[in-house]
Amino acid sequence: MNVLILTDFSDVSENASRYALDFLRETPSTISLLNIQDINFNEESSEKLGKKMLSISEKMHAAIDNLKNYSTNPKHKFHLNLSLDNLITAVRRCVEEKNIDLIFIGAASQQEHKHPLLGNHAYEIIQKIKCNILAVPDKVAFVLPRRIILPIDYSVLSERKSFHILRDRNYVKSKNLTIVNVNENENYSLKKKMIQELWESDSKENIDFRFLNKNAFFNSDFLMEIQDKYDQIVILGKNLSISDKLLNSRYGLFSKISNKIPILILH
Repeated sequence: MNVLILTDFSDVSENASRYALDFLRETPSTISLLNIQDINFNEESSEKLGKKMLSISEKMHAAIDNLKNYSTNPKHKFHLNLSLDNLITAVRRCVEEKNIDLIFIGAASQQEHKHPLLGNHAYEIIQKIKCNILAVPDKVAFVLPRRIILPIDYSVLSERKSFHILRDRNYVKSKNLTIVNVNENENYSLKKKMIQELWESDSKENIDFRFLNKNAFFNSDFLMEIQDKYDQIVILGKNLSISDKLLNSRYGLFSKISNKIPILILH
């Protein structure tokens, strides 16, 4: 698996890096660590610029050394990447050039939503980069998910292939899945049958179907309840409206309440 970890050397991103290695513990992976810098070469003296670049280099090598020491899988390979592009350009280029399968990014707490990388820009990556993304809340350690909740708006999921990635154990590491339909429509029974067929060959899978209207699901009390009952939220990439209502840094629910479970966006 080709993996990208975004870092700004903060505690939040370092925690996400450790989470990534635990997530990938048994998966041979090529792991790229990306740091993005905004440097104006015209406004800084060569001496100041040299010191800044040296400091960045030292931090990046320390970060990669920490990951190498933390990893327990000899089939993990590590690469350093520094970009002076804007966030979206830098991430998109890395995803395309290195054929990235999964991005890990730290998810800031309520108090840190103005953080230059982990606040507003985390949602921007989710919105604009078509790649699987795992957003890891600060101070959350990896545990093998026992129960996952998947909110779905069936009205925008017209193809069977939209659900196939749910069977890929490289991403979805739980066999207990609660699927919540957040938008009632005439095709609900058809979509339910479609998902059931994906689990037809494995009797160990456990799927629970629920219906909630949008107002009931996108409710702060219900989302707090989810965090006590589930280990991970999974969102299908085509369900952009769900991502928006939960993760938008200006008005999404998780900009108002603290979230303590990882969110996996699958494309």
